[in-house]
Amino acid sequence: MMADFGDIFGGTFAALLAVAFAVALLRLGIAGFEMTAPHDAEAVPILRLLALGTGTALGVALVAAEPHTDYFLPDRIFAGDGPWSISLLDLLGRHALPQLSTLQALPDLMLAFDGLAAFTGWIGLLGLVQGAIMTQGLWHGRAQRRAYFAFLLLALHIALLLQWTAHLTAWFAAQLNVWIIALALVLFQRWRYRPHHAASH
Repeated sequence: MMADFGDIFGGTFAALLAVAFAVALLRLGIAGFEMTAPHDAEAVPILRLLALGTGTALGVALVAAEPHTDYFLPDRIFAGDGPWSISLLDLLGRHALPQLSTLQALPDLMLAFDGLAAFTGWIGLLGLVQGAIMTQGLWHGRAQRRAYFAFLLLALHIALLLQWTAHLTAWFAAQLNVWIIALALVLFQRWRYRPHHAASH
């Protein structure tokens, strides 16, 4: 029984650690942007939006450039002995950050204009260029460098957050397996029969 309790405690701690890692990435990106950007950057919300869009594109490109993208297919996710049959600590160790093979494959895919990785990779690259042009036009000297560094910082954190969330979601789905369908049905029923508030007069 003590062993079972230890397994439950360890699994719960690992799950909290995984979610905390994702939240920390998001908060660090936002905090880093606010601390690094020039004081008047808040008056240019398009810069933050461009960083979010660029980071999203790069995050999708990282996921799509993985050598084993078939791991995200339903038959591999729900396979009993599939690639997601690992502990959450192993997941953190392997996929918390992009693997070297992914970083090596992405430029080749972009140069070959091959698939989703290339499409989103080029969008992300264009976003980086647009960020440089925008900050150059709005600020000068040290303020311009600070603005662009803040832009890069937020875009990078969003990219890392998205690629980690993709792996974490696949892992959770594999652990839930058939229970994910029951969970989806429960959530749908709760949404369907939720109390309807009378329209205010």
